[in-house]
Amino acid sequence: MSNNQSLVIAVIGGGFSGVMVAVNLLLSTPRPLVVKLIDNQEVIGQGVAYGTNRKCHLLNVPAEKMSAFASDSKHFLRWLHNQGFSEIDATTFVPRQIYGQYIQAVLHEALKNAPAWAKLEHFQTEAISLNVGNKVNVSTKNGEIIECDRVVLALGNFRSANPPVNDPTFYQSQRYINWAWSKNWLDKLPASESVVLIGSGLTGLDVVLSLHQQEHKGKIHIVSRRGLQPQVHKSISPYHSFLKAEQPPQTIRALFRDLRQEVKSAASQGYDWRSVIDALRPETQAIWQNLSINEKRRFLRHVRIYWDVHRHRVAPEIAQVFTQLTKRGQIISYAARIQAYQEDGDGVNVIIRKRCSSEETLRVGFVINCTGPQSNYRRIENPLIKELLAEGLIRPHPLNLGLDVAANGALLDATGKISVQLYTLGPPKIGYLWETIAVPELRKQAQELAEELLK
Repeated sequence: MSNNQSLVIAVIGGGFSGVMVAVNLLLSTPRPLVVKLIDNQEVIGQGVAYGTNRKCHLLNVPAEKMSAFASDSKHFLRWLHNQGFSEIDATTFVPRQIYGQYIQAVLHEALKNAPAWAKLEHFQTEAISLNVGNKVNVSTKNGEIIECDRVVLALGNFRSANPPVNDPTFYQSQRYINWAWSKNWLDKLPASESVVLIGSGLTGLDVVLSLHQQEHKGKIHIVSRRGLQPQVHKSISPYHSFLKAEQPPQTIRALFRDLRQEVKSAASQGYDWRSVIDALRPETQAIWQNLSINEKRRFLRHVRIYWDVHRHRVAPEIAQVFTQLTKRGQIISYAARIQAYQEDGDGVNVIIRKRCSSEETLRVGFVINCTGPQSNYRRIENPLIKELLAEGLIRPHPLNLGLDVAANGALLDATGKISVQLYTLGPPKIGYLWETIAVPELRKQAQELAEELLK
């Protein structure tokens, strides 16, 4: 390819990851470039995370840590103040709706500052297949063929899997909401209707906040395997690094022995456990990559849920609402598994089995799946993913956790060959990096991937 030819890069997905790849490409390209952003949403930059229209849905970290650019930590705060949000400071947990507007503004600013030889085209459609040759042809749902040199899969998170039960017939019912972010289902829910939420993590808390905002009066039964909720953020002092990537523990047992000892030592010096967890974050990816595949499986089987509730914390305002609703008896939490559903004309009986206990029946009107995103790509019901797997252009990570990728973000095909045309970032890299879904990691990956694509 000569330097006079335009390099054409297709970015499939218009959430944070896709937009930030596009932004970095537009601002960094030294040669003619066309970025073709493919996303079926009219407004790009929101994705699932920031597409909510409810102000009760807050970011899970304070504003000071949410800049779109690692090199400019105050960028988000400056934008907020320029937009008239003078009351917001570094410690504020901003509504996600506002953050979605920020990402759109970042893209618009990049378009304004990009060199004349850099262009962005938005295709409001869905990519359904790729034909890889000297060029890559992206086939779309509306029949278009988009020719490009390289493709970035910035697909974000996929819908939750249905919890396994002996008879899954109920999952076809109108009383079952298989995706908490499906449009309009909440508006149709009677205010007095009791519900079951499957999953007590961040998505479950979002649904609780939505119900609370619209003054829902019915019982909210939250069923999860261990009955744990995410821990709450609090103001903490920075703690020193204590586990070095050069000499990481080789087993999960040793890792968490060291972590518990460090938490105990930190507490004796007046530090909160949150300071210790946050100090570990810069080393997390390297520690994960040094573990054997069996140790990673051991982590996923025994430790993951405990790590998640301590690592992915929530704003104090969110925790306060949850505590209030629990105290007054509207929220009832269970450490249990779903055993079966029995639906009739008036509602559904949800049979659960508590840990170390007998079965119990919950009578409700609706069941909402609030479990985490599906990361086993063999089970993802997405036309593009199914086609890429069938063609052998991608392969799942050995842990069935995301996709198999190279260090530079290039995808590996079914034979293990590293692609020079297909790349990814964010959630698909979870098996490779583990820590790969939050803004600090995503913005770094987007910048590095843009540099790789422009080589």
